[in-house]
Amino acid sequence: MRHTFKYICMVLTVFLASSCLNTDDIWKDKEPAAEYGNVELSFNGTTRATTTTISPEEAKNFLITVTQGDRILRGPQTLGTMSMKFPVGQGYKVFAESCNEQEAETGNDNWGQKRFTGSSAEFGINKGETTKASVGMKVANAAVCVVIDASLANYFRKSCTLNISEGERDLHWNYDNAGKEVDGVITDGQIAYFNVDETGQRTIHYSITASAEGNITDKEGTITLNRAKMSRLKLKYDSGAFSLTVSVNEDNLYVDNTITVTPDDVIADDGSTDASAGNEDFETDNFVPDYDSYE
Repeated sequence: MRHTFKYICMVLTVFLASSCLNTDDIWKDKEPAAEYGNVELSFNGTTRATTTTISPEEAKNFLITVTQGDRILRGPQTLGTMSMKFPVGQGYKVFAESCNEQEAETGNDNWGQKRFTGSSAEFGINKGETTKASVGMKVANAAVCVVIDASLANYFRKSCTLNISEGERDLHWNYDNAGKEVDGVITDGQIAYFNVDETGQRTIHYSITASAEGNITDKEGTITLNRAKMSRLKLKYDSGAFSLTVSVNEDNLYVDNTITVTPDDVIADDGSTDASAGNEDFETDNFVPDYDSYE
């Protein structure tokens, strides 16, 4: 009798244990599977006379940050290494920058590089669909170059320098790397890029040393750089008493071209949705948010 009772208890224990396991499996099967969609990004600029073209390969090096509401979901991370598959939902935004602020001034041996930034409008992601999001890109920093007038060619070949010292940057222009103006045609030569503050401006100090015919001229001054502007400091020789004049003119810096970067991964779904369909309701056109907008 005792053996029979033990046997019944053992069978009951195994039965209960297996029942619990089966119950867990049943509930696990009934848990809703995560639903995803892809994002296809296009970067848009404005076509003007002075432009920079973004290639698809360059765009894959852009730093991308994806947000949903107040949360940062991913980034900043290069687009080429980021998965663009996200859970179904609303309130997504994409912020893009061609490089960070530090790289904008330290690249190219401290001469810096042009920095583009931009943001999409809010969009939603639907199950199994590829949502198109448009990012309007604008130049976020300022540029400066030195142009030597043709009147200086005989006087200042390798004997005139303009210097800008900002923080750890010490930049020098001379006849070899400066731009030239000949018969009304200007070449920019070496260009330096500077980040600007929240007002979109930055004031820098420059100094010039020039020598010719036994004369030495030193000149100092300041210039206010403006976001998305190229400031040209034009040096000109004044006849008569040996002296230099410095004039400044500005040109707009633009981003040209429209490119699209298609996500690499393919969405797997149950066949009830079209994974290749666009989501026109959330497609935007050249939108840049207030915090990054400027004339």
